[in-house]
Amino acid sequence: MFSLDRFYNILHSNFIQPLRGQSHYFYPFGTYDQTLFLGLDKFNSNQHHLSKEIKIGGAIKCYYFDQEPFYNLTPILDRVVKSTTDHPTLTKKIHILANSEISELKTQYCKQYKLYDWYYFFHGFAALDWYRDFEYANPTVFDNYQKVFICYNHLTSKLRSYRLHLVSNLIEQDLVKYGHVSLSLTDPYGSWQETVADQDNPLDHRARSKITESLNTLKGPLTIEHDVPTGSMSANVSLDQLTSALWHVVTETIYYDDKLHLTEKVFKPIVAKRPFILAAAPGNLAYLKRYGFKTFDQWIDESYDLEPDHYIRIEKITAEINRLCNLGPDKLKQIHREMQAVLEYNYQFFYQGFKTVIVDEMCKNFDNILCQVNNGRQPNNHSAYHQRYELDMEPVKQRLIR
Repeated sequence: MFSLDRFYNILHSNFIQPLRGQSHYFYPFGTYDQTLFLGLDKFNSNQHHLSKEIKIGGAIKCYYFDQEPFYNLTPILDRVVKSTTDHPTLTKKIHILANSEISELKTQYCKQYKLYDWYYFFHGFAALDWYRDFEYANPTVFDNYQKVFICYNHLTSKLRSYRLHLVSNLIEQDLVKYGHVSLSLTDPYGSWQETVADQDNPLDHRARSKITESLNTLKGPLTIEHDVPTGSMSANVSLDQLTSALWHVVTETIYYDDKLHLTEKVFKPIVAKRPFILAAAPGNLAYLKRYGFKTFDQWIDESYDLEPDHYIRIEKITAEINRLCNLGPDKLKQIHREMQAVLEYNYQFFYQGFKTVIVDEMCKNFDNILCQVNNGRQPNNHSAYHQRYELDMEPVKQRLIR
């Protein structure tokens, strides 16, 4: 698996550079603080008879907005896209939005800024890099567990406030003792009290009452290993910790927004050979299955994935956690034995088939952009200002799959 640290260099080299284009991405990881570029950076405005190579270099620009979900990107798109101008003699401008979500908001941005939509599963590539070493673990590490479930909850403000509702349910129903549960009472955006008091976040009023009652009983944060969790823990997670519980309750980044978007979090139970419950926006469990993974509807009620009401969705998830915690050790061991084929399938597919699927998707989606750009023009049928862009995708795919 190629390194995530060189991800944009690799994509630029294989997709954008052959078309003499530019790539714009952001640094540090997960921020929009600095804009970095790969490829040609400017035109000689005094050169009126530009070569074909320079013309192509000015026409194609790819903007990588794939690390985080889309919220209000208007100021950033104004800064990055609108400020990126082409040579005035060029009539064709091809601006590509590289992204990792399916949403109406993304569609609106593409229309507003005249961007071509290049979708791929960024966090799938991230997980393949970050968890690549787990493939070589001693198989005995997957055999035992101490707790019924594990549930990580780092950020809890704003659009992650649903995690407060979930953990308050676990406290209220005396389920924390069955699990490894983390909960920060403050995060960089404020305290849990400020989150509950903030009427601009989408917490249901019933959840606010539950949270206040339950969290007021805590004397300090709930921790699994680190008292002060950091963002890098997603990449540096311990396999011993991941296997210390049977079920994983995955609290995803996106919960309230109507979009399909998953991060590396959902792959932690997969590389740990563990079953999981996915707390995410509606439809994201089905979205994961579209990539070839199997889920656990044989053992739990997964109808929560179809529940549009955000409050009820957490209640349904909590009900399943409660049921599992009350099954008893012998029944849990029986379930663990029954699901071995599914757990092993997901593990093997992640390491042996998943990369092929997401690379193939990436290449097909980029090829679709070229088909749109070429607009039916055949090879050798173009003018100086209507270049046909050609890229043999099969060698690209084979290089990236290796």
